[in-house]
Order: sequence, then structure tokens, then C-alpha cells
Amino acid sequence: MLALQPLAQAVVAALLVLQAAASERFTAAVYEHAVILPPAAIQPPSAEDALALMDKNMDVLERAIQEAARQGAHIIVTPEDGIYGWRFTRENIYPYLEDIPDPEVNWIPCTDPKRFAPAPVQERLSCMARNNSIYVVANIGDKKSCNSSDPSCPSDGRYQYNTDVVFDSEGKLIARYHKYNLFRGETQFNFPKEPETVTFETPFGKFGIFTCFDILFHDPAVVLVDELQVDTVLFPTAWMNVLPFLTAVEFHSAWAMGMGVNLLSANTHNIGMAMTGSGIFTAEGPAAYHYDTETEQGSLLIAELSSRPRLSPTYP
Repeated sequence: MLALQPLAQAVVAALLVLQAAASERFTAAVYEHAVILPPAAIQPPSAEDALALMDKNMDVLERAIQEAARQGAHIIVTPEDGIYGWRFTRENIYPYLEDIPDPEVNWIPCTDPKRFAPAPVQERLSCMARNNSIYVVANIGDKKSCNSSDPSCPSDGRYQYNTDVVFDSEGKLIARYHKYNLFRGETQFNFPKEPETVTFETPFGKFGIFTCFDILFHDPAVVLVDELQVDTVLFPTAWMNVLPFLTAVEFHSAWAMGMGVNLLSANTHNIGMAMTGSGIFTAEGPAAYHYDTETEQGSLLIAELSSRPRLSPTYP
């Protein structure tokens, strides 16, 4: 028996080396989604109608998630507004919102859906992640009740936030980010009181997350990269290619190279609003990208990346 101990130790050491080597790279996916939009309406839809629309979009996203997982992706990013669109007033968007808890509650909605208020969207996203053993990043709306004791409380008694969520491969909610820099026209949402810097660790690197217009500002974009030293930024966006010199692929690729990080950019796809341009960008240039102004089809991108680009001998 004693003679077997060195062999066993060697096997364990070899496994640890293989595990460490595997974590040096990971496979990422982004999905550019042609969002199914709600009909124009004066009155808010019923909760049932709102969920029916979101389920149609999540049906499409689920197929993309399944295919990404089949091809070995560890994480997939889906777009801003990818579950319900953007044609809303403050009142009309309310039936689409859910109360998203702080990730510190240690919650897997897929296995414990009744722990908090009804949250069918979070439950389904959690199950997509769990059933496919993949990290899932999505953009949904968060609602938070408030009252007159809060001087900033809106007159309707609630805050509404443009929100990114991340579920790990077990379906656990591990990150929640409220968009800080709202674009003009996003009057259905409130600004958070302070900018949030959301990071989380994975076996394949340190991740940060923000949304669309945030990329043009110091908070939180530069803080995540410069001070918190993330390896990869998750970037759900609804980017219109109409601003001078800010077309999606070129700008987002340049940002990733300038910051020296991976940027997983998932755009919505809508030709009428000049929305297209998604990519998996690295410090050394694009690993994959998509730009389509001709069709109304979505597109799945997959690429292998360095988990920790700052440690690379070729780091810019």
C-alpha cells in the first residue's frame, strides 16, 4: 500500500495541473437577438400578456443558450432589452418587472421559485443556466417599493431599474447590476442613487458587468477595469449605429483593446433602428463579431478566450 502513495500523489498533482491549465482559457458566447416587440398600447398590458411576450423572446434565447452549451461555451451574454423590448412608458413597463433580490441571499430560482415574490422570468433564466450547465447573462427590469420616508421615492411608490442579472451554471443568482447611465428616452427607469461596481469570480477569471451607455463614462466602466482589475466585461447593449464614430463593432473592439480586457458585447438586432453589431473582443483584437444591416435574423457568436489576459506575455 505504501508503494502506491507516490503514484497517487503524482496522479493528484497531474489532475491539479490539468485543472489549472483548463482555467487559463474559456469559451464565451454572445447572442445578437432580433427582439419580439410588444404592440403599441396606451394602457399597461395584463401580467399574463406581459409574460406571454417575454416567454416568446425567452424561447428564442433558450435555443441560443442550448446551442452555445452544446458547443462548449462556459458563459453566454444576451442583449439589453432582449426579453421585452423598449416601447414603454413608465406605467406600461411595470407588468414586465420583477423584484430581483440581492445575490447575497444565495438563491437558485429554478429549484426554489416560491422563496420570494413570483419571479417567472428569473426562474426560467435560472433553469436555462442550470439545465445547460452554463453561465447566463440577461437584461430584465427590477422594481423596488419605496415610501414617503425616502425623499427620493417616485410619486408612484416604486423605483424601476434597467437591470442585468447573472446566473451561474447551477442556476444561482450571482450578480445584479442596475444601469447607472441611462440613455435619453429611458424615462421608464430610475437612476440608481450611486453607481454600482459589480464583479464576481469564476473558475475562468474575474468578471465585471455594465450596460450599453455606461461604456462611455468613468463610472462604472473605468473603475471596473482600472481599480477592480476585472479580466472580462459583460456588456448587454441596445446600440444604435448612428452616433458619429461610435459604430458598435469598431468602438467596442477599440475599447477592449484600449482597456486590455475581454469584452463580451451582445447587441439587440433591429434594422429599422440601426441596431446591430455584437462581438467577442479581446485586448489583442476581435475574436468574433457580427454586423448585419440586411436581415432581421439573430446570430450566435462563440470564441475561446484567455481567462486572465493581464497575465499574458503579449498583454498590451
